[in-house]
Amino acid sequence: MTWNPEQYSLFSDHRLRPALDLLTQVPLHAPAVIYDLGCGPGNVTALLSQRWGEAVIIGIDNSEEMLKKARADHPSIEWKSADISNFRPTSKGNLIFSNAALHWLDNHETLFPSLLDQLRPGGVLAVQMPNNFNAPSHENLYDLARSPKWIDRLEHLVRPAPVHNINWYFDLLSPLSDKVNVW
Repeated sequence: MTWNPEQYSLFSDHRLRPALDLLTQVPLHAPAVIYDLGCGPGNVTALLSQRWGEAVIIGIDNSEEMLKKARADHPSIEWKSADISNFRPTSKGNLIFSNAALHWLDNHETLFPSLLDQLRPGGVLAVQMPNNFNAPSHENLYDLARSPKWIDRLEHLVRPAPVHNINWYFDLLSPLSDKVNVW
């Protein structure tokens, strides 16, 4: 999929609120290394940099278009092009932050434990994912894609919802972490 940073930015205010909510829940005072997975054009990464200006902050995305905008708008932050589904940094982080990106990925049962493994002791995994796959808008799109008129052209685009309910994540992460805060 190709991302258009200008089109994406048209709705940045709507996308920013969940990231700000998540950011307020991060209990770290002075993290040394922060990764922003699925950083897009870098708006949220810049907020991480404002809060923790002394940290090494690395924004990671697989869209060169988004990273080009991020580099232009925030040249003091390090940006890397990579597939976040198999994130393996050279140095473990104190904070792995991801706003509205991991819902694009499958296999959360292995992804989330793997992300926890990339943290330093006392590190924080902070993730926000929309869970609107069962919303009427999405259900209508799935029904349309499976309708006789469109099934041959669109059914391959329909995939099972990758996001589980909140209890599923609590049960997955609780044995692997000292503290789990989900809402």
